[in-house]
Amino acid sequence: MKMHMNDKLRVTIKIADVEPIHFEIDRDEEIVYRKAEYHVNKLWSEWRQANKNKSSQEVLARVALAFAELYYRKSDQLEGQARMIDNFEKQLDDLLLQGE
Repeated sequence: MKMHMNDKLRVTIKIADVEPIHFEIDRDEEIVYRKAEYHVNKLWSEWRQANKNKSSQEVLARVALAFAELYYRKSDQLEGQARMIDNFEKQLDDLLLQGE
């Protein structure tokens, strides 16, 4: 059977010392999930070693917060850029319409 890049793929993701999670994704999304798995585990492992007095759950919560913070900072940045582009386009339209 020929496989297409949009075929579904059943994956298992292992994060920290939590039970593995299983779910289905589009095959072409696997690299994103594997990168996320790798980076979450890398940061969790580093912070776990540096914070031996903290529970695994607390370290994992801090990792989740760090990634959420990054997500929202980037989202805000993208929204700001979109507003700036919209304003620029409006100014450009106004300038072009003045010349008519």
